[in-house]
Amino acid sequence: MKKIVCVCLLTALLALLGCTAAQEAPQRAVTGIEVDASQAKYWYLSGQEIDPTGLVVTAVYDDGSREPVPAEDCAYQKPPFVPAGEKAVTVTYAECEASYPIYTLPSSMETEEYKTYQIRINENKSQVSLTPVLVGENKPFVLVCPGGGYEACSAYGNEGYAYAARIKELGYNAIILQYSIKMAHPTPLDDVNLALDIIAENSEYWQVSMDNYAVIGSSAGAHLVGCWSTPEVGYAKYGKVKPAAVILCYPLISLDIRTESVLLPADADAALIESLSVDQQVDSTFPPTYMWIFEEDGLKPQVDRMDAVLEENNVPHITRYFTGGRHGLGLAPGTTAEGWIDEAIALWVEHIR
Repeated sequence: MKKIVCVCLLTALLALLGCTAAQEAPQRAVTGIEVDASQAKYWYLSGQEIDPTGLVVTAVYDDGSREPVPAEDCAYQKPPFVPAGEKAVTVTYAECEASYPIYTLPSSMETEEYKTYQIRINENKSQVSLTPVLVGENKPFVLVCPGGGYEACSAYGNEGYAYAARIKELGYNAIILQYSIKMAHPTPLDDVNLALDIIAENSEYWQVSMDNYAVIGSSAGAHLVGCWSTPEVGYAKYGKVKPAAVILCYPLISLDIRTESVLLPADADAALIESLSVDQQVDSTFPPTYMWIFEEDGLKPQVDRMDAVLEENNVPHITRYFTGGRHGLGLAPGTTAEGWIDEAIALWVEHIR
């Protein structure tokens, strides 16, 4: 009995000492936070909440220690919407602040109907991502490649989400590819191939059919999907199925001085340059094509040449020349070209039935 009492007394004493020690232990204070946004979402649309996915926040304490902080426990101050460009998001935790860069696009459509899947960030900081805009229902999809002279590419602008939203309204799936920029051939084509692999892997989840897909691109994006639609450098080289249709919006058909300086590797020869001239690779197997441009666009001679080659090879195609516009207008609302995308999708659908 005495042993039990001693043990109990000892236990109580230790508990008291432990309690006293805990009370006397100094409380750490957060003196700052550190933010690593290298894997976080870089693009931001007006109207969206800040998405902390991939953000790593670390609290710094007055004793010199550091501990990770759940990103969802922080508060975020949205950047201003105007003008477009790189801004900073302010992160607050325990009254300490830090910031990280984010790119705002105030002129883009605001929507909650999509999620962007980041694939990778290249060494030059350009990002590769997929943004599905879906009806599901196991319907086919259109892969959307925005333009930008191979020096820019935005999934959310007037050549990306704007197209995808209208394709969805027409009853089909659209998936926007933000491909590598400022990187030599064949990197952008590699991105198209990778995009199709990822879509195939997720086709059941996204409820999209891999049969009869189409590709659509604007300007340099049109050059990319045009190249993809040729067997030598595109689909056949990568072991993929030919697109059921290709839609070329004010397309770059062959490289000019500016795009050559971006896309061509240092050891490029005449054969490579020729292989990247879409019109020189067209034969009777080229997919059914919809192509349009404004008469005032400096790329019109390239479109004339491409149209002639399509005609010579009996490729089913529609070429539209509109007036009163300029390069880069996307859906071109309020111009004579408005509504072109409906006709383009109709051409695709006609060839998959």
